[in-house]
Amino acid sequence: MRQKIYDVLHKVYGVVMAISFFAGFLPLIPFIIAIIIGGDAGESISVFLYKQYYPWVIALASIAVLIGLIAMYIGKLQGLSVKKINADNPDEADSASEDNSESIETESSAASDSADITAESDETANSENEENN
Repeated sequence: MRQKIYDVLHKVYGVVMAISFFAGFLPLIPFIIAIIIGGDAGESISVFLYKQYYPWVIALASIAVLIGLIAMYIGKLQGLSVKKINADNPDEADSASEDNSESIETESSAASDSADITAESDETANSENEENN
């Protein structure tokens, strides 16, 4: 049941976000026309788009983001995480995240060791250059 809700919300999110993206792009032509026309007519077109049209587009995009967040919560997805989640069995994510954190710690310690060695070799090279000068 949870997966079905997630699938429906994910599709609704995609459709609403696509509509809001298109709706945000749509006023490009009237803005170009307003620039070409200039004067009071161009100003009135720009003001209308800014005060009447864009608040609706922003509200639509906000609703799309909310739907997407709810879908992520229901689907147990973590979009801003380095954890790898198996969509078929989210319970396996805990053991996978522990493995990932261990490998990340190993990689970060190796990177810091590499940085230490590089810094030491730079210091040695600088001291040798100073002795030669």
